[in-house]
Amino acid sequence: MTKMIAAMILLASGFLANANENEREITLKTENSKSVVLDMKNIIAGTDISIWSQDGQLLYQDEVIGDSYTRVFNLQKLEKGELALELENEGRLVILPISVSETSAVLMRGKEVAYTKPVLKVANGEMKVFLSEGHKCFEMSMNDQYGAKVFNENISKNENGIKRYDITNLSGGKYNIKFTADGRSFYHTIIVK
Repeated sequence: MTKMIAAMILLASGFLANANENEREITLKTENSKSVVLDMKNIIAGTDISIWSQDGQLLYQDEVIGDSYTRVFNLQKLEKGELALELENEGRLVILPISVSETSAVLMRGKEVAYTKPVLKVANGEMKVFLSEGHKCFEMSMNDQYGAKVFNENISKNENGIKRYDITNLSGGKYNIKFTADGRSFYHTIIVK
């Protein structure tokens, strides 16, 4: 009964997070050919916001305090070409391309990429990996506290729901788990006693 209630809570929290993500409003407006206004509504508090150049250089970084966010940028100081606006919270990373010219900055709708991060739970000698429906293909690797690889596996798109791993044979200590998809990595740490 307890497991069933926990599963229902996990599913409900996932639905609420997806509902918030679906209702999220992001606009980018150029005003007077001099400034660009980034305006976001219905965003999760604690979301990290960053803007990256084409060559991977961090140009701007901030964190959302409430459920909305507004920032004005000087268009003349924005790097011209394609930039990436990244929104990352505990469960999700969304990358939105921005095309910047001398006179405007425009969100490239339809080209956004979203990653739902795997969730880990450890109990009773078992590690459970919760995957969202339609997740990306992940490579999962686990290293011990000394950096030695303990485990490596590819998780395909066809595998939905929960993956279980028996960790009773692992020595006590800290283990770092990395999930990689499309060159992006997400990290978890577990402690085995």
